[in-house]
Amino acid sequence: MSLPPIFLALALLLPGLASAGPREDVHAAYTRFLAARTFRATVTDVKKGQQLSTMEFVAPDRYHISSGNDDMEQIIIGDEAYTRINDRLMKLPVPVSRIVGQYRNRETLDELARDLEVTALGEEDVDGEAARIYGYTVTRPAKADVKVWIGNASGLPLQIESQGRFMGVKSTTRVRYSHYDDPDITVDTPG
Repeated sequence: MSLPPIFLALALLLPGLASAGPREDVHAAYTRFLAARTFRATVTDVKKGQQLSTMEFVAPDRYHISSGNDDMEQIIIGDEAYTRINDRLMKLPVPVSRIVGQYRNRETLDELARDLEVTALGEEDVDGEAARIYGYTVTRPAKADVKVWIGNASGLPLQIESQGRFMGVKSTTRVRYSHYDDPDITVDTPG
C-alpha cells in the first residue's frame, strides 16, 4: 500500500513526521544545513571545557570567526580574508574559501548517500529543543567518531561532536549551531 501524494509531500516538508532511517535522517538534516542562509556556531574543546571560537555564516561565502578569548577575529568573504589581531587589521593573500569550505562540505552528503553507516542513539534536549542523536564514523579528512543532534522541530543539526586525533593529539570538539536563517546576522568587508 502506498501513501497518497499529500502525505509524501508532508513527510518531506515536516522533518519530524516521517523517517526512512538514521542515514536518511542525517542526510536530510545536512541538506537543510547546506540550504541555510545564515547561522551562528560556537566551537568548544569538550575535554578542556573551553570555548575555542564563534563563527557567523552568511551564504554563500561570508564568515566572521572570533577566537574564544576575543583577541583575534577573521572575516572571510570569498577568497578575501582579513585578520584582526589586537586591533591591527591585515588582509591575507590565501585562497581561504577552499579551507573554510570544508565546514559546508557536499562530500559529506555524497558519503552519506553512498555507504556511511549511521546509528540512532536516542533523544536529548539541546538548549531546550528536543533532538534525535545519531552516530557515525568518517575517514576524511581524518578518522573521527561523530555524533550529531538533529532538532525534532527544525530538522537541522543543533550540535555536532567529533572525537578523533589531530597531529597525534586526541580531542573532542563540539560545534553548537543556532540562529539559522536569522536576518540580523551579517558579515561585511572591514572598512
